[in-house]
Amino acid sequence: MSITGMAVRRPQDRSLTLVLVCIPLLFLASGVAIRYLAFAAGAPDASFGDYVSAMCRWDCGWYLGLAEHGYEPFPMPEGRNVGSWGFFPLFPAVVAVVRNALDLPTLHAALLVSAICSYASCLLAWPLLERNLRAYVLYSAFVLSGPFSFHNMSGLTEGLMLLLMTVVFVALRRSAWLSAGLATALLSATRLVGVFAVLALVVDMYHRHRSQGGTPSSFLRHVLARPDLLLAIVISPVGLFSYMLLLYLTVGDGLAFGHVQRAFGRVLGNPAMYLWNNLANTPQTGWWPTAHQWSGLAVITGLGLCAVLAFRRQYGAAIFCIVCIVLPITSGLASIVRYVAALVPLTTTLMMLLAGRVLFVPSLLVLLWASYFVTRAWFGGFLALV
Repeated sequence: MSITGMAVRRPQDRSLTLVLVCIPLLFLASGVAIRYLAFAAGAPDASFGDYVSAMCRWDCGWYLGLAEHGYEPFPMPEGRNVGSWGFFPLFPAVVAVVRNALDLPTLHAALLVSAICSYASCLLAWPLLERNLRAYVLYSAFVLSGPFSFHNMSGLTEGLMLLLMTVVFVALRRSAWLSAGLATALLSATRLVGVFAVLALVVDMYHRHRSQGGTPSSFLRHVLARPDLLLAIVISPVGLFSYMLLLYLTVGDGLAFGHVQRAFGRVLGNPAMYLWNNLANTPQTGWWPTAHQWSGLAVITGLGLCAVLAFRRQYGAAIFCIVCIVLPITSGLASIVRYVAALVPLTTTLMMLLAGRVLFVPSLLVLLWASYFVTRAWFGGFLALV
């Protein structure tokens, strides 16, 4: 019976695999088309090459500079008062490897890395979406063709963040602790908040320990008695510590990634006050929210989805996402929209909520429709999308 069952399932499995591979490919292509149309609407005489160049905006230039030249020493020969030390090294390092291996211009290598990582993150997200095909379609559309897909497909770290974050939470779902720890180590070398995925790791370990009859007081002994659990925790911050060592050897300050933030106008403060100030920044005329208010709404939406995660008892993911939202806004809400949009536990949860029979088609259409207008705003320099 098992042999017959395998014979029956195999064609179905192959068909499902083909569907899962093709859906993100479809949205990868449609995303390029939508973003190009949005660009061409503001620059009708521009070529496709101009569009490719325009995909490098805001922090992208810093990452391309790192891929080509590495980090500056201190003091800098040019006498500038700001360096690239606030930008973590893994993404530009990967871009440099791809550029040299394929002999590509740096920007093209960065776009290729982002596209591959974003596509792969969709493929790997299948178990996180509870193997719900409608949710998978919505998630692929969101990542590759959605209103914030330009972040994932440009020369920014979002694509790599999506991939590594997906690996972390898929590994945690399967209790593959070492894989989760290794992915967290790479995540911590991509952006500072990545190191806090170790919180999700520890919380999930504790939850699994309790579900197997363990007690709170025995959890520490349980971890110490399991080399795989202990190693997974210990290696999680390796990426961050390696970057700190690199900074110490380069500029003499292992915390330069934090100290340089003042040069970018980011000053530590009360995150609640920063949030309130943004929400209170009302438009001078009309009713359309200001860029500051959109940033504030992104924070509220993100925290609301964190509450949904907690309600579903996904405590590790909820804690991780809360930290990833609250920590950046201790120095202002700049870039918070793209930070929230790149939190895989939040976006997968949202797509699951929208995947019902009634909401599925309208949600898909809204994602694709909004992509055009939000992308136009991004090319136009709308500050909430920095």
